[in-house]
Amino acid sequence: MNISDIIHKIMNVRKTTHLIVCSKIITVLSFCCLLSYIANLTFAQETETTRLRARELGINIGTLPTGEFNAITDVEGVKVGHVTLNEGASIRTGVTAILPHDDIWKRRYFGAAHTIHGNGEATGIARINQAGWIESPILLTNTLSVGAVHDGVVRYIVKRYPNDNIILPIVAECYDGGLNDISGLHVKPEHAIKAIENAKSGKVAEGCVGGGTGMRCYGFKAGIGTASRVLPQNRGGWKVGVLVNSNGGRRHQLRIDGVPVGKALENDQMKPGRDGSFIIVIATDAPMSHRQLKQLAMRATHGLARTGTPSTDSSGEFVIAFSTANVFPSSTENGTFQIQMVVNRQLSTLFQAAIEATEEAIINSMTMATTTTGRNGRTMPAIPLDQLRKIMKQYGR
Repeated sequence: MNISDIIHKIMNVRKTTHLIVCSKIITVLSFCCLLSYIANLTFAQETETTRLRARELGINIGTLPTGEFNAITDVEGVKVGHVTLNEGASIRTGVTAILPHDDIWKRRYFGAAHTIHGNGEATGIARINQAGWIESPILLTNTLSVGAVHDGVVRYIVKRYPNDNIILPIVAECYDGGLNDISGLHVKPEHAIKAIENAKSGKVAEGCVGGGTGMRCYGFKAGIGTASRVLPQNRGGWKVGVLVNSNGGRRHQLRIDGVPVGKALENDQMKPGRDGSFIIVIATDAPMSHRQLKQLAMRATHGLARTGTPSTDSSGEFVIAFSTANVFPSSTENGTFQIQMVVNRQLSTLFQAAIEATEEAIINSMTMATTTTGRNGRTMPAIPLDQLRKIMKQYGR
C-alpha cells in the first residue's frame, strides 16, 4: 500500500467519523427542540387552563353568599349560550345569548332597562320600559354586528312562530375593533340563532367567549363574566344573578374589592387605552314589578363604579333587568291577572345583591380571560394572577 492509499483511507475514516458526530449532534438538537416545544405547549396549556375566578383567587366580594354556580344561571330557568369566532389572525368576536326562559316570546316577564351612559346601542330597551316586560332573548355582540344579530333573532322567531312573530329583539353591543376585524362583518344572523340554540343552564363559560371574545377591560383582556347572590331566608331567600360584557375603563382606574390594583400594575411603556362599554344583565326570582326592577337596574351603577370607571363621555353602559317570578299571560277571561310583588322594605338587600354580583362579574370577566393577539398583531395581556394575589394580600384581602 502506497502513501496515497493510506492518506485516502485516513480521509475516509475522518469523513465517516465526522458524519457520525454530526448525526449525533443533529439528533440531540432535535430532541432538545422537541422537549422545548413540549414544554412551551404545556406552559401554554397551563396558562389557558389555570385562569381562575375571583373567589378561587381568594377575592370575596361583599358579604352575601353566592348561588351554586355563582352565575346568572343560578336563577332557575335562565340559560346562556355562546358562539365564539376566533379565526385566523384578525377575527376575534362572537355572540352571547341570555334566555330568561325557553319561551320568553309567549311567556313574558317583568323587566326594566337603565342607561348609565348612552354612547352605544341596545335595541329594544325603549319597548322594555314602555311595556314593562321582557319578550325577547338578550343578545350581546360587537358594535357593527347589531344588525346581523337582530336579523338572526327575527329569523329564529319567524321560523318558530310563523303566524305570531311581532318581536323587538334586545341586542346590546361593545366595540371589539382593537383585536377584531370589526369592519369585516364576520358575525352573521346564523350565529345569533346558534347562540340561542346553544343556551343552557348551569356553569357559564367566561372570559374570551361569545360576545366577549374581542373585549378588554381596564387595560387587560376581558369579556364575559358572571356572578350571583342568594338572600338570607329572613330576607326572602331570593337569588340575583348578573352577567356582564366588560369592555371599558383605563388601567390606573382599576379597583378590586377597594384595592387600587390598576395603579400597582401600571406599565409606563403601555400606550394609553380608550374608554369603552359595559353591558350588564340582571336576573332575579324575586317577585319585582317594572318599577322595582328599574331601581334594581340602577344599582348596577354602584357595582360598576366600585371597579373604578367614572363612565366617561365616550363610554356606553346599559343595564337590563328581569324577574322570573310573574308571567304575563297572553290573555285572560276578564282582562286582568294577579301578580306577587316584593314589599319595598325588602328591596335593600336585593339592591346589595345586585351591586355585589355586578362587581364580582366584572372581575371574573378579567381573571378568566386569556392573553389574546388579534388584528394587526395587537396583543392584549390577561391580568397576571400571581401579581394580583400579591397585591390583594398587601392590602389584607
